[in-house]
Amino acid sequence: MSLVLLTSIVVVGIAVVVLAVHYSGGSRLGQFETVFDAIAAYRGDYPETEVLDGRLTQTRDVAFLRLSTPGRVGYVQIFGQHFLTREIGASDLAASVVADHAAITVSPRDFTWRGGRYVFDDTAVAAEVAGWFPQAALDVPRYHIGSVRHG
Repeated sequence: MSLVLLTSIVVVGIAVVVLAVHYSGGSRLGQFETVFDAIAAYRGDYPETEVLDGRLTQTRDVAFLRLSTPGRVGYVQIFGQHFLTREIGASDLAASVVADHAAITVSPRDFTWRGGRYVFDDTAVAAEVAGWFPQAALDVPRYHIGSVRHG
């Protein structure tokens, strides 16, 4: 078999797999319809943890959850048909949680989740979610407006 024919077969095979994943919905971005959907996804991994409240980000693909466990915050992010769930405490953070306008920045120590900047519908929601984190994880002053501290 010639190298050109073998290369063509491999390229066509890869293209078929990519198209199959795309058309089956594997490349579609998922969103939570309500915060209760995020809570249900979180309970799949943490069934023993009581969730008191939750807030979705503006893109509706991430939820932060207020837990009954003092000093812990729940996190759920949707990836296609899968979820990344974490229970976050002060020792899990590499830097402080910073509220910046209608967003918070979270910097975890976990190498499997790099954190990021999460935008909410308004400043009050961002401040509320930042307030759920343990005091040791928050910047002083508690809510910086207009600046982000990098850790």
